[in-house]
Amino acid sequence: MDARLQSLIDDYMAAVRRAITELEASGISRPATTTEWVGFDVPGRGKLTNSGEYFIHGFGCAVRMPDTTVDFDFGDDGQIDGFDWYRLSTFAESRLHSQYRIHHETELRSLIDAATDSGDLVHSEFAFI
Repeated sequence: MDARLQSLIDDYMAAVRRAITELEASGISRPATTTEWVGFDVPGRGKLTNSGEYFIHGFGCAVRMPDTTVDFDFGDDGQIDGFDWYRLSTFAESRLHSQYRIHHETELRSLIDAATDSGDLVHSEFAFI
């Protein structure tokens, strides 16, 4: 896999893990399934205990922390290891080129396609893992 894409994925996944930690510290449990997530009785948006905010949507959540914002979905069994090009692009924002040396979203899509074609990424329903 292209090292630039791997770096972006690693950073995104680390941010998702931090977001889960922040949600749990704020009393929002990690769901065992997407159905459980949709049925949780928690406000759709709110403040995090350790600074930041969350916004629940469909099968996922956007979490704004002091240094980054990350948007992710839970998998059918509560997994947090999936992503798509849009979530990676949104996570990287203006750093897509400056930090990851990926010039634009079209290049990002091409890198994901190449990683999928080589078997480094697996497309699973609506996300890559």
